[in-house]
Amino acid sequence: MPKENQRVEIPNEVSALVLFQSDRTCCVCRERGKPVQLHHIDGNPANSIRENLAVLCFDCHHLTQIRGGFDRKLDAAQVKLYKESWNEAVAVRRAAAPGQNESAAPNQAQFLRYLQIREESDEHRYSFEADFPLVGSANHGADRETNLLIESFVSRKHQRYRADAIARSAEKAEQACGSFSATAWDSLGIFYKVSLFTPKLLSLEFQLSSYFAGAVHPNTHTATMNFALCPARQLEIYDFFHPGSDYLEVLSKACIEDLLKQQIQRWHDPAARAEEIKTHGDNWVNHGAGPRVENFECISLTAYGVVIHFDPYRVGSYGEGKYEVFISGRSLRPVLNDEIAKLLDWR
Repeated sequence: MPKENQRVEIPNEVSALVLFQSDRTCCVCRERGKPVQLHHIDGNPANSIRENLAVLCFDCHHLTQIRGGFDRKLDAAQVKLYKESWNEAVAVRRAAAPGQNESAAPNQAQFLRYLQIREESDEHRYSFEADFPLVGSANHGADRETNLLIESFVSRKHQRYRADAIARSAEKAEQACGSFSATAWDSLGIFYKVSLFTPKLLSLEFQLSSYFAGAVHPNTHTATMNFALCPARQLEIYDFFHPGSDYLEVLSKACIEDLLKQQIQRWHDPAARAEEIKTHGDNWVNHGAGPRVENFECISLTAYGVVIHFDPYRVGSYGEGKYEVFISGRSLRPVLNDEIAKLLDWR
């Protein structure tokens, strides 16, 4: 067995697959034609499984080596998000290439287009980047409605962040001139994941990673957007369930049970934590996952059920990180809206 951090040769079949999925292109800057290399995401060169490898150019790989406080510009969590987003964009583009969907009817030939926004200001000391998809199909009218909502979401976050960053310019200038030595200024990154994409439905999960100069730590925030595609309509949580059903109690019970199990495993002493929960419960979890609609608005659709997202401070401390709870479609079927149940077609 190789020792940890001892470099071993990456198997040819693994490297070939990783390079193919990334189109031999850096998943961060995505500039075609630049020399690339395989980067071990967790920093352990002996861990050469496909999930731990990302394709980076030399410039972006250098950013993963910068360490020290917030001076580590490109950490493992960011690389994972970049990799997932880029590999998905490559796969979507290949699926939409001419000749790939010749047997599909025109109204079924749907695909996702991939867009980026990048903005930096040395004067106001901030940077912004966003990756997001747009729907494409023969139904341009429906696509336009869906895409406007997606673009509006990104645009609102962008404009609000820019305004806040500029408003803090004097404060940051004072920090730069004083004893405060910033290793990072204001930054916001928006990255997406497609949870479900069918001719009838689209479910998107956005991760917003932000940092404000002088803060103790960066923050992450999750936002989800769910759409019925034909006719186009954005779906909120109350669209998924029968209005008169006890769906909030169903969601709450499933989430609390799962969250407590997850929390025990993340604790430094799982056995002791299990006993505490058995005796006293957990008020944070009970409140953050209680039967209130605002606790479950961050919801993603999948092919087999739903995922409820709980960001740091929702049901646990910042150190515990984000929690996610998967609830199977079968267990939700009794409380699902009939129209949504037909669109989802959960088996």
